[in-house]
Formats: sequence, C-alpha cells, structure tokens
Amino acid sequence: MAKYKYAHHMCQSDVGAFDQTYKPGQIVFNSGIYRCKACGNEIALGKGQSIPTHHHEHIVLGPVTWNLLVFAQEHPK
Repeated sequence: MAKYKYAHHMCQSDVGAFDQTYKPGQIVFNSGIYRCKACGNEIALGKGQSIPTHHHEHIVLGPVTWNLLVFAQEHPK
C-alpha cells in the first residue's frame, strides 16, 4: 500500500484514469504509482513509459495487470 506523510499534498479524485487496467508492455498515460491487481506489488512509472514485461509473475494469483494508484500531477494548482 502506498504511504504518504503530508496529507495536505494529496487529494482524492475519481478521474477515469484510476479505473483503466494495464497489461505488461502497455504505455501509461499518467506518471504515478501503479499497483498489481493480483499481488499488490507497486511500481513508479513516468508518463509515456511502458509497464515492465518481466517485472514479476504469478502462477496461482492470476495474470499480472496494473492500475494507477497515485497520480503525479505535473502542474499542481
């Protein structure tokens, strides 16, 4: 689970980017922390990077797929 120290730097959002599921090799559209849906492993990726194809695998837990967990905002308001 992602952790943070200063809550005033974070805000909750319901943008659709959090609902998209990524497979290994797919390019992400947002910089941020991505979480494996099966095992909970987390990785940080920059906008335009691709989900690693050989990061880890599971046999029992199902396929490796990822969701955006924390969105990194480029120009905060």
